Amino acid sequence: MTIGMAAMRLLSIVLISAGLGLAQPTEAQGQKKNGDQQDAGANAQCARLPGGNAPVDRIARLSGQLSVNSLIFTYYGKPLAELTSSDFDEIEALTATCRGSAGDAMKEIRAFRSKVEEANAARGKTLDWIEKSQVEIGRMKGGPTDLERLQELWVEMLARSEEMLPTDRAPLARAIVLKQEAIYKSTDLPRQSPVWPPEPVTGQAPR
Repeated sequence: MTIGMAAMRLLSIVLISAGLGLAQPTEAQGQKKNGDQQDAGANAQCARLPGGNAPVDRIARLSGQLSVNSLIFTYYGKPLAELTSSDFDEIEALTATCRGSAGDAMKEIRAFRSKVEEANAARGKTLDWIEKSQVEIGRMKGGPTDLERLQELWVEMLARSEEMLPTDRAPLARAIVLKQEAIYKSTDLPRQSPVWPPEPVTGQAPR
């Protein structure tokens, strides 16, 4: 090997080494940028909790059932009445990531989930009853027996008011009143004391 070739080889090695040396800071900067982006994404996800006004700690501590009327409170950007199993799975995953999976936060969110799902199940049964009652009202022909049945439905609706939201009750109340009025107009039956739609019930924080 000539002196010139040796010198050129040495120069090549130096240049390659220098290039590698310059690449290392660039790679490190890229890793830092990716890390910052991941942190920002994680922070954005964690910011989704609680995402509402539901008193999670108080609901989780309830010894009895959560009132259906409390399902108007919000969490994770939705009314409690609209939270699905998938939503709660995401909430639990975020809670584990953002607040730790072994602490009180996870116990609280799981107790909260249980209370909300229980209240939603109770509401679901009442919604089925409301739907059946509306079908029954629609099939009424008109007469004293139907008027008595309308009064019975009204009383039962009021008795079950804690098992439904005001928005659930309003259509049934309206159907009862309108059917009663239609029967009176089409017959000579004496009018009884009128029934009136109940006052809306606002959700109150559980104690």
